[in-house]
Amino acid sequence: MGYINLFMVGLIWQKRAIPLYWSLLPKLGNSNLESQTTNLEQILPLFSEDKLIVLGDREFCSVDLGNSLKSKGVSFCLRLKKNHCIEMEHLILQRLDELVIVPGTSLYVQGKRVRKTRAYNRI
Repeated sequence: MGYINLFMVGLIWQKRAIPLYWSLLPKLGNSNLESQTTNLEQILPLFSEDKLIVLGDREFCSVDLGNSLKSKGVSFCLRLKKNHCIEMEHLILQRLDELVIVPGTSLYVQGKRVRKTRAYNRI
């Protein structure tokens, strides 16, 4: 059985997702920063006069992607895997799956550091 891997950009309008752009990725698995920025650059100029928010799925958890979008004046909201850690207070990290979140609900955290592991690298 053949598998295909599509990168899709859609517009969310009145609770509906409208596909705007898609491309066939050359490999299976997650996209990388290069393919993410290349594909987003096809669409972002079309909405240069509008306030944009990029809503990325779990594979988009990238500081470099966030910085790239921020430099273009684009806001972003990235979904995280439950085993990622967020900095609740200075140098205090907590795994998302340790927070009391009932399935079907969401937690919005703004301006916090995100890491894949709890421990900070010590020098």
